[in-house]
Amino acid sequence: MGGFLEYGDYDAVGLAGLVRKGEVSAHELLQEALARCERVNPQINAVIHRTDALAKEAAAAAQPSQPFAGVPFLIKDLGPALAGAPLTSGSKLFAAYVPEEDGELVKRFKAAGLAIFGKTNVPEFGLTPVTEPELFGPCRNPWDLNRTPGGSSGGAAATVAAGILPMAHASDGGGSIRIPASCCGVFGLKPSRGLNPAAQAQTDTGDFVADHVVSRSVRDSAAALDAVCNRADAGFLAGLEHPPERLRIAVVRSAMMGRGVAPEVCDALDRTAALLEKLGHHVEEAEPKVDYDEFRWAFLIYWAVSAKQTLENAAIALGRQPGRADAEVATWRLAAMGAVMSADDRERARRTIWRAAKAFAGFLSRYDAVLSPVLAAPPLLIGQNRPTGLEEIGIRAVRLSQSPRLKKALFRTIGAKSFAFAAFTQPFNMTGQPAMSVPLHWTPEGLPIGMQFAAKLGADGLLLRLARQLEIAQGWAQRRPPVWAGEPQRETV
Repeated sequence: MGGFLEYGDYDAVGLAGLVRKGEVSAHELLQEALARCERVNPQINAVIHRTDALAKEAAAAAQPSQPFAGVPFLIKDLGPALAGAPLTSGSKLFAAYVPEEDGELVKRFKAAGLAIFGKTNVPEFGLTPVTEPELFGPCRNPWDLNRTPGGSSGGAAATVAAGILPMAHASDGGGSIRIPASCCGVFGLKPSRGLNPAAQAQTDTGDFVADHVVSRSVRDSAAALDAVCNRADAGFLAGLEHPPERLRIAVVRSAMMGRGVAPEVCDALDRTAALLEKLGHHVEEAEPKVDYDEFRWAFLIYWAVSAKQTLENAAIALGRQPGRADAEVATWRLAAMGAVMSADDRERARRTIWRAAKAFAGFLSRYDAVLSPVLAAPPLLIGQNRPTGLEEIGIRAVRLSQSPRLKKALFRTIGAKSFAFAAFTQPFNMTGQPAMSVPLHWTPEGLPIGMQFAAKLGADGLLLRLARQLEIAQGWAQRRPPVWAGEPQRETV
């Protein structure tokens, strides 16, 4: 049983400081985290595999010199390997796959002193903006158990929001750090391309993916970047001591990749712009000149080809061709679309991304940052992203049709459903710029709404300093969702 009642009042940097000063032991932190996991995970289904023994060894070996000495931690079940733990990627195909060696990022997390006690829930292969895999069942949002925590790092964000731990590993290939951070009311930075170590690219979307963490505090994200990034002189945590000078910030009013924005999200955007002006920044409406219809199509092409390559790689790894029962319908649907994409389609997508990257780079040479929502709507209900009856008919038509043109038309129509929710995140994966979700607002019903800030390539430190300024001005750390893992005695006081 846990016994450190103040655990939820500290971020990861703070917990490590207590261990360093001898005020609490790494063992006590781990016991508290495990007790909290036992208390709330049955409700949110965020942790899908436990590695308690490995975590106890790490806690026993924690050293004061480590930046996160003995702090409990979780790894997303997609991406970097954790030796001795399943790496399923949320799919039945890899339910029995257990890597023998740690991935590079996991090695760095361990070297920083983190005690890894399990893996978090993900959608199959991280392909959707919600976390509802058939293998493990849906992960649920601590702010409303009927709603999604987002995806693909939904399990990670839910554990942090629910108070199981202050920080968890996450990764982002199309918004998968920022989407769940927004849905769960936590902080999430997608770093610049190449800043953090990445797993070896297995598909064409490998360059889109960046690994990092979701956290309750900005300084945890900065300290984690210092601990694991590929720069020896990072200084992200120290940089938080210096607020940004007056910034020129562009506000995006369009839906970008989507078709419209919910009124409560528009209201949150207005309030964020007003807060920035109050803090002394110059704010004006502007956005890059990008053909978002072409951009959507380019992203879909890459995502579909990636699904096809994933199943092909699985066949090589398993020594057999995957069958229909091995993967979810959505994965087969994407893979089927990837199979009909021609070399010309892929070249068109590549050129679209190149043009957009050039447009964004030029735009961000005139502005220090660009502000938009993360999502076009508050967190979806569980199951809301699944195909409707009419869409299922369309999917069957896609599967049976011999016409690549019809397949592509139907694919584009069905793909628009995800963009209607996740409307703002993908451009920064495709172009490589850093982007973050800052938990600044909640709806009257108590649902979090994150605000996205992006900056030029390499300006991660600027974004973190801005986030810290916003955190001081409008703190969110003391907000508690209805499902919170603190001691029951404290909740009833």
